[in-house]
Amino acid sequence: MSSIKEKKNLPFYANFTIAGLAGMGSAFFVHPLEVLKFRMQLSGEKGTTVDHKNSFYAIVNMAKQEKLSGFYKGITANFTRQMIFTSTRVGSYTSLVHEMKKRGYDSVLNNALASMTTGAFAAFIATPADIAVVRMTSDGRLPKESRRNYKHVFDALLKIRKDEGIRGLWRGTVSSVIRAMTANVTQLMSYDSAKEYLMEYQNMENGLKLHTVASMISGILYSVFSNPMDVIKTRIQQQKIVDGKSEYTGFIDVGNTLLKTEGVKALWKGWPFYYLRIAPGTVLLFIFMEQLNNGYRQYIMNEPIED
Repeated sequence: MSSIKEKKNLPFYANFTIAGLAGMGSAFFVHPLEVLKFRMQLSGEKGTTVDHKNSFYAIVNMAKQEKLSGFYKGITANFTRQMIFTSTRVGSYTSLVHEMKKRGYDSVLNNALASMTTGAFAAFIATPADIAVVRMTSDGRLPKESRRNYKHVFDALLKIRKDEGIRGLWRGTVSSVIRAMTANVTQLMSYDSAKEYLMEYQNMENGLKLHTVASMISGILYSVFSNPMDVIKTRIQQQKIVDGKSEYTGFIDVGNTLLKTEGVKALWKGWPFYYLRIAPGTVLLFIFMEQLNNGYRQYIMNEPIED
């Protein structure tokens, strides 16, 4: 991310790689919350009986029925998604903003456009891995005869391609792109803005405390604004395909059905787990990125690191 004291910009490939590695590191710690979020988002779909009364029961029920391993289902797909999605959206955003600043295009509007563009592109190319994450993490809630039982991310992608065709790998792309554009704007821009504000007006030093506070602020905005589209995306990507026919015609159909059968509040289903995943996930993501950035500058670029 941008930093007031940086002397040189990191090359694109470094931003790209650092973002991906930081995303994987964050995902390892928050993946159980990702699983719980998906379970809650799918609970009570189309007005059916809910799987769990509330978030607490979701944890208890999963622990009883699926043990510890259930909380890490789909981790290989999540790692793959991070290497594609996070590396592209964060790494590309960072490099693009730096280039825009060099050319004098340093404004909130330009940063917002850069954020939405990189977020949309990242979501598009990462959709197959995203579908694998949704399906693998949600499989345990289905009856045994209805489970897909993907062994790992590559098994999931191959089977989706075989059973649903190329289009199946990009199911829910529109909702994924809209969610990513919203998420990128709220997360990346709010993190940069919060960080600069805290340094300039609250006299916070550039370090772990600053990164944590800025990340927590960023995580709140991220989760509130992107949760509705995340619910819709999850429903589309998890839907059953019977004789080549989908349950939903698209994200508008999902939204209409959800509002009619479950009400407006359903757009924020799974929000506690979503926020708990986003907040520490955002903190970990940016902390890992800052540390990897510092390490790259110190050991690759031979720059002294300021205390």
